[in-house]
Amino acid sequence: ANMSFPFSPRRRRDYSIDRLRVLYTDLIQHIDFTDEDLGRRAVNDEDRSIHKKSMRFSFRKKLIPDNLNDTFEIETRDNPNIDYAVGNEVVSLLAAFRMLAATKSPDKEGDHLGSAARDDYIVAAMSSAKKVENRVVEILEEIGEIVVHVERTTSDIRGDSVFEYFCEKNILSLIVDITKTKEKKPTDAKLADTSCHGVVWSPLVKAQCFQTTSLLLSNVQNSSVVYYLLSHNYINEQITCMTPFQQWTHSSLTKMMPEYVELLKNVTMQLTDDPSLFPFLIIDDPENGSTKFPLFSAALELATSAFAQSDSSVYDTCITVVVNLMKIKSESVEKWFMSASSEQKILSDHLSQRLLNRYNRVCDLCTGPVVDFVRARAVNGELSKLYDDMGVIRDVFWSTRGLDVRLCESLLQRVVSVLLKNILPPRQDAQFLDVGVVDADVIPQREARAQVSTLFLAFLFSNLAYSPFQRMLAVAVLHPVSTPLWLSSRSVKQFGEDEYVFMPALSDIVTGEESRKEVCPNRFRAEVLNALEGKYGDWRFISSACLIQTIFNAESIVNDSLTLMNILPHFDASGYTESPLEDALVTFLEKEHKPSRIVSQALECAGQLAIQIVSFSVKHCSTIPEPREALDYVLENSKAWSALGEAYHGFCAEAAELKEATGVSDIFLDLLEATIRNRYKGNTQQSGATIYSCSLSHQALNRKLSESELLVRKNRDCGMNDVESARFFINMALHYRALHKIIDHKLRLSLSVDQEPGPLEFVDEADFLTRTIGRLDDKPGVGTEMDLTGRMTFRFHLPTAPKKSPEKDSPIVKAKASALILVLDPTDLFVVRPTLTRLEENLSSVLYSISLRSVIAAAADGNWLHVAVRHPDIDRLIKNGNMAVQFENTGASLIVKQYLDRSREVLRQEMLTKVKELLPL
Repeated sequence: ANMSFPFSPRRRRDYSIDRLRVLYTDLIQHIDFTDEDLGRRAVNDEDRSIHKKSMRFSFRKKLIPDNLNDTFEIETRDNPNIDYAVGNEVVSLLAAFRMLAATKSPDKEGDHLGSAARDDYIVAAMSSAKKVENRVVEILEEIGEIVVHVERTTSDIRGDSVFEYFCEKNILSLIVDITKTKEKKPTDAKLADTSCHGVVWSPLVKAQCFQTTSLLLSNVQNSSVVYYLLSHNYINEQITCMTPFQQWTHSSLTKMMPEYVELLKNVTMQLTDDPSLFPFLIIDDPENGSTKFPLFSAALELATSAFAQSDSSVYDTCITVVVNLMKIKSESVEKWFMSASSEQKILSDHLSQRLLNRYNRVCDLCTGPVVDFVRARAVNGELSKLYDDMGVIRDVFWSTRGLDVRLCESLLQRVVSVLLKNILPPRQDAQFLDVGVVDADVIPQREARAQVSTLFLAFLFSNLAYSPFQRMLAVAVLHPVSTPLWLSSRSVKQFGEDEYVFMPALSDIVTGEESRKEVCPNRFRAEVLNALEGKYGDWRFISSACLIQTIFNAESIVNDSLTLMNILPHFDASGYTESPLEDALVTFLEKEHKPSRIVSQALECAGQLAIQIVSFSVKHCSTIPEPREALDYVLENSKAWSALGEAYHGFCAEAAELKEATGVSDIFLDLLEATIRNRYKGNTQQSGATIYSCSLSHQALNRKLSESELLVRKNRDCGMNDVESARFFINMALHYRALHKIIDHKLRLSLSVDQEPGPLEFVDEADFLTRTIGRLDDKPGVGTEMDLTGRMTFRFHLPTAPKKSPEKDSPIVKAKASALILVLDPTDLFVVRPTLTRLEENLSSVLYSISLRSVIAAAADGNWLHVAVRHPDIDRLIKNGNMAVQFENTGASLIVKQYLDRSREVLRQEMLTKVKELLPL
């Protein structure tokens, strides 16, 4: 049976003033601070009396002697139960605490770390020291719980005896002092060998101090208590005592860091909720004439430390603290951040260097065989982390005025300069290798860096939506003129700590003041255009096309900017102005393309890029004010539009040639149908109608930037034969047909005399022809009523069911065999069941429908008809592709077979006619 003690309730005793006195007195005894160090925090006679009374009823073993002349009873392996007197022969607790201390010291480093630990006396002393350590941790934890409980349950916190005692003894300052105290030198004669003072050096004790302070800050609700906790720089001192982080051992950091980071987060939450607390969290430095913000400085230093780089959770929390502090809408906070130039530079350089490190890791992973599942997964992981890193940079860009400029310059110096250099070939007289298409290709390091650099530039455009940075990056990549600083051999350090180099140079190029700085032709622009011509193969073309598309899609890159950079065609009174980008794209489209997955992606990107060029030309056709006439004029003169048409007809011709090949002619319609159904996805509207559409922009850009397929592929491509080649050309013909529809239909319909064309939606809705060939039209569903009047119908029976049939609950088995009817339509066959209540109306309920295009062949066997179909099993009707039905006589079976054969042939010829309309073969 459970025993109940005749004492006051446990909960009541735990949170009383007496309990707090006992805990505090116990803590003072264990940490062994002198009265001189404690001051008014020293225990008095009343504290000792209450503590003594509590120990009478305590079952806890006494861990420390009442005075230094007592002895420790320590049991060793060789001599159990031997007393060691105080003096030279005593087992030193102080030495044990030095072993447990959080700071680095020579006796805890090197190859002889374990030599002392193997001594019996040290082992015994370590055991005693750990018991004292655990007790101090328990006391600190319980003190925090008592104060929080009282604050939450007392209406008048200022008049509460527990909180009054907490303030009287200044317990918070004691907790901070415990956190700040570090290991003293062995030569310090103030500490006796049996002193327990060394327990405050323990990382577990310091971690508990952080946790207790964090508990107080996160749970108190009274503003007066919050002001008290933040006053006298207690929190600031506790935060700064951890820096520099190099002073702690790695194992100690592992123990302390979670609680320390939690403290930083809770203080940040308090400040975010109430920005008026900011004066409590800053420290004036009159000597340097500056103001310190320990919370931000510590979070930033920890985020940039080696420990945080190896612990993602610590880094993510610290960088979130940094960003959230910069987002606080307070004049005093914003003023401090604007004046914190050193912190701004540290943060900017760290974020830039982190991007550069990510880039180098991706480059290393991409060097090697182009097909590798393990490396592809690793690249995907790095790209996912890259999105997170850029999300932080995007938040920093919009947080503090002044920091955006410094961050732009840092990104240009540390990241963009490296990316642009690696776009160039190793020598001016050399070219990159054409790799990345064949599965057997091995990507050299130079080609890998060029591909990754191009994609990283696209990532910068698509994710860092900060207008000044995007404009400068566009000038660096596409402007005809560049600065030789990009190719300078000077390192970042040689540019100077606060020197702005690239931003003024790019600004001079835009404003036309090149005379102020040395300029040169833009080699990076030339290399991007070379890649778009296909000189370096389809692998490099895709990444370059993605880069150009992200520049076009950036909201900050207005059309006037593209015109200024002379990258796109222009139609004015003088006629047509040639475009290097259009010429490069036309050159690529006119090349011969061998079927492969990479070539398919390259052609998709080329098509979308050509459409964007045409759309831009229509918007800037100043010769003809009427938009529809301008569209006709551009389509008549545009090289890109002409190249699209020629490519489309070329794909159709290739598909027509393969249609007659052996092994393809019989399944060409099936290939076309499968391709259509794979491209177009249904979307049910509120009206109940289903619209089938295909997102071309998703295929051409977003998917490619978010996956590793452009760098390292997970799986090999299937071997190319006539069937796969036909599938490739069918897909390309459908894609380019959809691109033509976007211009011919969508753009033309959106134009009016008083309206300029808006942004193009790269979504193609399946038209009637596409839906018919792809079998995308809705068919009568299960349970739909069908009027049999005028239809070809035959009654039939199902095969005999096995004794143990698992399909006894299916709709076709529930129906009586004599009631089933086979309905033959020109395009489908249906299995229906007459509606018994409405026989006079000749209505039946549809059970199943099968397209005649799924029928392979039919054979009559007496009154049985066997039909081979490509269809999933249907109860007793279809099994393993064989549909067996029994009619009333042999004549009915033969009639159904003949009708099926004739209907299939008629349907086939009709579909071939429609195919010529869909794809002019």
